[in-house]
Amino acid sequence: MKKLRERLQPLTLKGKIEYLIEYYSFHMIAAVVILFFLILGINTFSNQHKEILSVRVVGANTNAEQTIKLQKELEKYVVNTKKNESMSVHAINTSEVSSNPDSLAKIQKLAAEIAAKEVDVLLVDEETFHQFNEEENLYDLSSLNELIEWKEKKYPSQNDPNKITGIDVSEISSFSTIVETNNPLVLAILTNTERIDEVKKFVHNLK
Repeated sequence: MKKLRERLQPLTLKGKIEYLIEYYSFHMIAAVVILFFLILGINTFSNQHKEILSVRVVGANTNAEQTIKLQKELEKYVVNTKKNESMSVHAINTSEVSSNPDSLAKIQKLAAEIAAKEVDVLLVDEETFHQFNEEENLYDLSSLNELIEWKEKKYPSQNDPNKITGIDVSEISSFSTIVETNNPLVLAILTNTERIDEVKKFVHNLK
């Protein structure tokens, strides 16, 4: 490509002025367009919500309506809206897996989310908890100072009785929408969570 000076050389003064106006107008427009999209991108990024906690409710009688109510309840003391924080609470009904393709897909998605470290907390019935406990992918809750004086039932690791991998949260009022009669609701934390500080804050507020 010719340099600007070489392009201007054969032109008259009027031609040079017209060429320069057109030349710099094009570059100015390009700069404005780039700046516009840059600002748009920054605004979009800054307005995105940051998910600080991901909860999955897994059990035989779980449904979406219950978890919607639960999420609204938990957001009161978990989420700081001024910081654009958010949390997610989703239900997976295990009783429908054999007959409902959507439920099976949710189970498969849950497994993928756990592997990808996208799930922090599990709220499950006792039977489901024991299944997770066998897989040895639950966090040792005995290491949390917030649970040292926990008065409700504690569930030990299947392979190490000194480790606590679940706690009964049936009596916590925030979970009343998903608690079943005569069936404990167990809270467990995934051992591969990358948001353990947020999880600790969450657990602290359960008292």
